Amino acid sequence: MKEFMMIPRGFTGLPMDEEFLTNAENKKNYSIAVKDWNYGPEVPTNEPGANKEFYVGLAEAMQCDEKDARRKHCSNCEYYDNSFITQIRIERIPLATYDKGAGFRGHCEKLNFICNDMRVCQAWEDREYDMD
Repeated sequence: MKEFMMIPRGFTGLPMDEEFLTNAENKKNYSIAVKDWNYGPEVPTNEPGANKEFYVGLAEAMQCDEKDARRKHCSNCEYYDNSFITQIRIERIPLATYDKGAGFRGHCEKLNFICNDMRVCQAWEDREYDMD
C-alpha cells in the first residue's frame, strides 16, 4: 500500500522563501518553449481536426504522424508535474493570458515553466510508470 501525506489542519501552503520558479523566470522560459520547442497550440481544443497546421508541424518535428502528435499533451508527458505541493507552488505564479482555456496548470520540469495540460511541445516524452 502506498503511503500518503497527511496535511495538518491549518496548512496554509509553503513558505514564500522556498525556492521555486519566479514569475519573471516563468515568462522567459514560456517564451523559449514557444520559440524553440514549438509549444502550443495557441488556442487548444478537444475538437478533432482543430489546429491542423500546428499538429502537422509538431508531427514532422517529432517524426510521428499527426494522429500520434494529437495524442501527446503536457498532462501525459514525463516532465509534467501537477502534484499537490507543486499546485501550491504554482499558485504563486499569476495566471497568464495563455492559461485561459488551456486546461489545468502544471510545472514542466524539463523547460521549467508553468505549462497547461491541453498543450504540448517537442520536449514531450512518454511518461514512465512505476509498477508497484
